[in-house]
Amino acid sequence: MNIAETRRDGNLIVAPSGRIDSATSSLFDRHLSSVIDRGDIRLVIDLSQLEYISSTGLSAFVSAAKKIRAQGGRMALAGLNGRIRLVFEMSGFLRLFPIFPNVDAAANG
Repeated sequence: MNIAETRRDGNLIVAPSGRIDSATSSLFDRHLSSVIDRGDIRLVIDLSQLEYISSTGLSAFVSAAKKIRAQGGRMALAGLNGRIRLVFEMSGFLRLFPIFPNVDAAANG
């Protein structure tokens, strides 16, 4: 898994690529925590290059969302492909996050 960051319209865009699974979820969780700890609380997570996510990966999203909400921030998800969307849907996580078709929509939404 690789994680890229860019900024757009006052949002930090975090774009993981590859897999978020039991081997990489702690790295992703630590990355999101460090982003939030440094004061970035308007996040768009671009999932367009994500190939796979496990239940341990999903927990990193919930943890980050709790931290961001506690600070009055916002976290949106963008670019979910069919497989990733299905994992979020089956776990009941789709209702926890604003979901957008792409980063532009999420950054302006």
